[in-house]
Amino acid sequence: MKKNPVILLLLLLGLYSNAYAQQAYKGQLSITDKHLSVLSGELQVGMNVNYERLKLPSDESVTLIPILKSGDRSLELPSIVVNGTLKQKVYHRSEVLASKNKVKSTGNVAGVVVQNGRKKVKQVSYKSSVPYEEWMKDASLILRTRECGCNGKSAGMFEDKIADGITLPQARISTGRDGIDSRYLGLVNVVPLIDGEDTLHTLKGSISFWGNSGLEQLSNEKQNYEILFRLRETARSLEKQSGVTLSKLKVIGYGAPVGNYRKNEKNASMRALALKDYLRENYVVGKTPFDVSWVAEDWDSIRTLVDHSDMPLRQAVTDIINTVDLTKGRERMLINLGDGSPYRYMVGRIFPRVRRVDYAISYTQHRLDTAEGRRLFEMGSRSLKLSEFFSVAMSYPKGSNEYNDAFDLAARLFPDSPEAAINAASVALSKRDVKKARAYLEKYATLPLAYNNMGILYLLEGNRDKAEVYLQMAAAAGVKEAGESLSYLRQQHE
Repeated sequence: MKKNPVILLLLLLGLYSNAYAQQAYKGQLSITDKHLSVLSGELQVGMNVNYERLKLPSDESVTLIPILKSGDRSLELPSIVVNGTLKQKVYHRSEVLASKNKVKSTGNVAGVVVQNGRKKVKQVSYKSSVPYEEWMKDASLILRTRECGCNGKSAGMFEDKIADGITLPQARISTGRDGIDSRYLGLVNVVPLIDGEDTLHTLKGSISFWGNSGLEQLSNEKQNYEILFRLRETARSLEKQSGVTLSKLKVIGYGAPVGNYRKNEKNASMRALALKDYLRENYVVGKTPFDVSWVAEDWDSIRTLVDHSDMPLRQAVTDIINTVDLTKGRERMLINLGDGSPYRYMVGRIFPRVRRVDYAISYTQHRLDTAEGRRLFEMGSRSLKLSEFFSVAMSYPKGSNEYNDAFDLAARLFPDSPEAAINAASVALSKRDVKKARAYLEKYATLPLAYNNMGILYLLEGNRDKAEVYLQMAAAAGVKEAGESLSYLRQQHE
């Protein structure tokens, strides 16, 4: 009997694939196409997991947890859950109920959930990414397989090493000086930036109940879920930045006048307590301390909105808010003002706009050393502080492509910084790009920091008189490059 050559080829390929696959969980799992690489400040983890040989009863499951491990440091990645047929049905029902009740898990989050049914191909392609940290460069990828412990069986735990070594991006250091005029490279100056080891920052935001947010129509419990979700997303975006440690979260809710003020105060207190309990139960920012309070009626915002509105009797409304106490008939006087139209305007257009939750996340960001800053820059990260961009730029040969790129990027990321603009202008001037240099320097022309580079700009533009004035002022301000610039100017004039 003749053998089909296509079948033989497929069998050979299968044998080849199995021979080079990494076996795990007592040989029941095959891992292929593993990779650990760093891109734009993120560690990318990927692999294909084949579970054709998995012996799994219908009412049981296994959880596969990829773990990065180096010395005493480790990090669990989102897991893969493989369910038997009946177990998958139970899982699906629980997901439907959780979705209806807006409940989220606080443990290891499953990145992939699959069913060990009668599929022809039992393979899952796994991908995950986390912010890259220095300790990960020597990490191994471990696959921990955890049995469910169903049906009275003990829950076994197995660990297999899957991969070693992370592929770091190639350093893009060059000795090239594209478009650089070496004469002007020695004449321009850069402005140093130094900050402390740790600086405290606060990120503020607001979650409005008004307009298209849809929060106004939700129950308090569902509002709490939405607030939790948005706070958590904001906190996670901060934690992805290198060197960031969250210090404190402050949440303030604001209400509007609705009925009796004393009742509103009581409701505000209960509302704040309910939100605080909800955030605590769901670990909004891990172990970071947080505080929740509520303002029953936000008359400060109401007054501001009235002042900027076109409502009738606006000045009279503002006078009542400023002079009549809340407990002495302020709202009653507003209701009786005119024909009642000012108050109706407020109920329809002002009061809904003040209902919101404001938050402030305080965090510290320690200063990276030059080596770490340089590594992040070379990976394309934009999370460096301005002073760190300066240190990174100065670590490269002056005028090199990396030196220029660091100063250019800093100016784009920090458009309101005079130092960033002056340093980026020095790069443009060394390339004789007067248009770009002027765009950077013009609004800072009166700052002593900019005098020398302004002088070079006028020199390149052919205005020697103005160039000399600026260079003399720079020399008087102690800019060391100004002396050389003046000498060059005078040599050119002779």
